[in-house]
Amino acid sequence: MKHSYLMALGFVVILASCKKTLDINNDPNSFTDVPVNTILPAAEVNLAYALGGDASRISGNIVQYYGGHRNQPLDYGQYNITPATTDNFWTNMYSVVLTNLKSVAEKSRVEGDSIYVGVSQILTAYTFGTLTDTYGDIPFTEALQTTTDVTPAYDKQENIYPAIIGLIEKGIANIKSGTGTGPADDDVIYAGDITNWEKFANSLKLRYLNHLSKRQPTAASDFLAQNPVLITDNSENAGVVFGEDAANANPIYQFDILSGRKDNAVCNTLVDKMIALTDPRVPVYFYPVKNDNNGFAGQYRGNDPGGDDDDSGESLFSREGDAYASSTSPVMLMTAAEVQFIIAEIQFRNSNAAAAQTAYETAIANDFDALGLSADYAAYIANAGVAFNNTLDRIMEQKWITMFQAPFESWVDWRRTGVPTLIIPVVNRTGGVVPRKLPYPQLELNLNAQSIEAGPGLPDSFNELKKHVWWDE
Repeated sequence: MKHSYLMALGFVVILASCKKTLDINNDPNSFTDVPVNTILPAAEVNLAYALGGDASRISGNIVQYYGGHRNQPLDYGQYNITPATTDNFWTNMYSVVLTNLKSVAEKSRVEGDSIYVGVSQILTAYTFGTLTDTYGDIPFTEALQTTTDVTPAYDKQENIYPAIIGLIEKGIANIKSGTGTGPADDDVIYAGDITNWEKFANSLKLRYLNHLSKRQPTAASDFLAQNPVLITDNSENAGVVFGEDAANANPIYQFDILSGRKDNAVCNTLVDKMIALTDPRVPVYFYPVKNDNNGFAGQYRGNDPGGDDDDSGESLFSREGDAYASSTSPVMLMTAAEVQFIIAEIQFRNSNAAAAQTAYETAIANDFDALGLSADYAAYIANAGVAFNNTLDRIMEQKWITMFQAPFESWVDWRRTGVPTLIIPVVNRTGGVVPRKLPYPQLELNLNAQSIEAGPGLPDSFNELKKHVWWDE
């Protein structure tokens, strides 16, 4: 993972390493005179910003990492999630990230640079994969065809998934082709390291095949049996590191700290579980309660899911800590720890307890190493509540704790496995049903209702949140 300082400004990004800039006075959808080495980092940073921003805040409240106590975060925790809630995420992913990646691919084909094309294809697969995991059926085949076509048809998720896998495979072939110079420092994820891009792409393919555990139970296992090169070391993790000043800051830090909102907190479902396991990651994941108005200063406390006790005074609940919410914290796309947890799940389903245990323990060791806690690993893995016991619940509970870095992916895991057991908020808008997808955005309903009606169907208020995406059925 490359370390770089970045600058975000609205939906257009000025970057990278303070060397290149994107002229915000020009049409951001017109890249006639903008070089590929400026468009690629814009796409990468905006993808990370969307994942670490709206995607993490909404899904993080659903899987009870966060416990918003007022305003938008409280709405998320109470499942008061409406089409307007998802406008920014959808717009950023389609109109910015995917549009930029399409331009990278088109310009690179003209320039004869297959390596750039491959990087674009891998990131495009990641972006579409995140969108379909969030919404289910989405525009895919007709998406991005022209800047004037605002009514693309919706593809079914069962058709999107094979296409995404195919896109990853094409991306791998292109980055390994040796055709073109490929990216260098403009690639803020891997600085143009083709070996790491191949490992990331294969790991992403394994992730998506594992998402199909209900539909195609052997798909991930069959691919793993081919011994693909995967992310195995933290030095190979895929992520984007943000910067120290306000314009460059991590999206969680911008939302929770720089904004002065103070309306998000962490959730006691996660905090209490980690404290019960004497998890040494607690002081890295969380800040203790800041002020002593209620006698809780210095303690690690989470809010009840959907709880509305106002904590604008920061004297009731902990906040997310330095690991993933400081100004310079990374947004992780995929890590060695996640890959090993996927392997542990696959091997468990294969009834290979020894291989599952090895992968499970390696996953936790990888996360501890990434957080500077390697010295605490041996004691933690020996804890009776942590030690491998050859159950899916144990594997997925520890993965849920570790995936605090990527709530959008943890939400996928919960929908597939039901782990962990989530606490239904006392106040909620779904009749006590944990959301399994997000509603299509209001902008899409305004501009493309006919395509939605002809495809997945127009949303039925909060009942939309109860629907299952294809791989979850």
